[in-house]
Amino acid sequence: MENTVTLPQSPQTIISTAINERLDYEEWALAQIDAGLADIKAGRVYSRDEAYQMLGMVKHERKKAA
Repeated sequence: MENTVTLPQSPQTIISTAINERLDYEEWALAQIDAGLADIKAGRVYSRDEAYQMLGMVKHERKKAA
């Protein structure tokens, strides 16, 4: 009994696709970071308390270590 796997594409195509998708993700992530930094520089930020309030969440205080 043979244990073979048939790939829908060549290994080179699969690897190339994976690399391209990873690079696309890296470009997207860097663009999001740049956009966030631009927001900070422009003053478009909220404090943690403001964010909790906008989301209707209750802030839980951290317990201090004994």
